[in-house]
Amino acid sequence: MKVGRNLYQKSVKSYEPGQVIFSEGEAGDEMFIIIEGEVEIRKRTSMSAAKTLTTFKRGDIFGEMAIIENKPRSATAVATKASRMLALNEAMFMAMIERNPDFAKKMILVLSERLRKSDSIIQNLTSTNRQNQILAGLRQYAGEKGIPTFKGHRVKVAEFLEWAKMHLGIEEKETSATIQEFQRRSVVGRSALGKEEILVDLTKRSV
Repeated sequence: MKVGRNLYQKSVKSYEPGQVIFSEGEAGDEMFIIIEGEVEIRKRTSMSAAKTLTTFKRGDIFGEMAIIENKPRSATAVATKASRMLALNEAMFMAMIERNPDFAKKMILVLSERLRKSDSIIQNLTSTNRQNQILAGLRQYAGEKGIPTFKGHRVKVAEFLEWAKMHLGIEEKETSATIQEFQRRSVVGRSALGKEEILVDLTKRSV
């Protein structure tokens, strides 16, 4: 997928970790191709919580539906690493579709993949109960950020509650109550530090 030098130089944008690229509900007039970095797409589930729908990396395309449908953004995009990306407005997008067969083919594949992922997300939300969602999130978080011990991975509860709000779209109050229920049923272990930490067994997949 070739991009002209002048277009490249004029249209590259840089974002710092944590910087919002666009927000859910706002008008969209650009789509993006990631040159380097990483971007999370988050969907609000309440006034203070959001669910991470997917993560995009180098070479991925996102934000195209606002141009194609001419509707407000359906989710929020946040850079999770220092990122550079090519921003295309509608005119540039249509010109590349018409003049660049490789780009047109790429867009067809992207839109097809979006439909498959949407179906998968809907199926997961309708078939997985809340406790299993939180346990799956705990296992993911423990594997990525927990401290391994012979009894399980140590996880700081307060940090996981914040992570779950942003990635699972579940409010802290509900997640906290579920963790307490997990402790009562020995689904997760108790740390020597008391209520501040829990021990997560990565082999437990459901409740």
